Amino acid sequence: MAISKPIVQPNQYYINGLQLSYATGTTLTISAGACANSSNQNFITVGLPLNVAATQTGTEPVAAGSGAFTLDTAVSGAGGLDTGAMANNTFYAIGDSFDNNAGSVVISENLTSPLMPSGYDMYFRIGYVKSDGSADLLAFRQNGTGLDRWMWYDAVIATDVTAGASATYAAVDASAGLPSSQPTMVNWACVFTPTAAEDALVLVPGTSTAAGGYAVASGDVAGVAVSTNLVCPTDSPNTDAIDYKVTGSAVAISVQAYLDQLAVNIVA
Repeated sequence: MAISKPIVQPNQYYINGLQLSYATGTTLTISAGACANSSNQNFITVGLPLNVAATQTGTEPVAAGSGAFTLDTAVSGAGGLDTGAMANNTFYAIGDSFDNNAGSVVISENLTSPLMPSGYDMYFRIGYVKSDGSADLLAFRQNGTGLDRWMWYDAVIATDVTAGASATYAAVDASAGLPSSQPTMVNWACVFTPTAAEDALVLVPGTSTAAGGYAVASGDVAGVAVSTNLVCPTDSPNTDAIDYKVTGSAVAISVQAYLDQLAVNIVA
């Protein structure tokens, strides 16, 4: 279906509002707002009157409406799950470029594009959410405005390094906690036990050869576990997102938060 009424001078991808908030294991809310569609040709509005952004350009602010939109994973189609069953999922704002249907949202297992509900013809990714082994949403906080937003989780998401003791750089597989393989910034929750005072845990991006590391933590007392959060960028793929080395033993590395870059991997 063709996209009608393109926005004026779309200089860049755009989003204002549309903030995700955790509610329950099956529901969350999305604040009112607007965004460009995936081909950067039109606006999608959710929780705002139709055509509220029709006269806006791609760089002008859009005033948020008063009402938040609720998404329920038990619902099928617009306002719920696009198809199939819950998994580690992606959120999309969806719209109808002909203004026959009000803007809405869907959650999809497809990480590049959702199955479009009947009557909708454009979309834009507004976030990722994770679910647990019971297909319930993990409690989270999405912070930030614009196209770069941090996703923080109440409970850390473990990598494959749960009792690591490598004295030389070894790969950390973060596939369970990072939905996109694109390089990004990650806040790593780390716990390690030094064998001597000043023993260190060192993190680097997966392909880095930096001898001194990108993020370093040291322990003050031998045999006493150290809990710390280290920010270190990742490399692709997620099976070698970062490398670690430790002087000590039993290091556990988990994902606490990551920077979600909404304009990355856009498929029109």
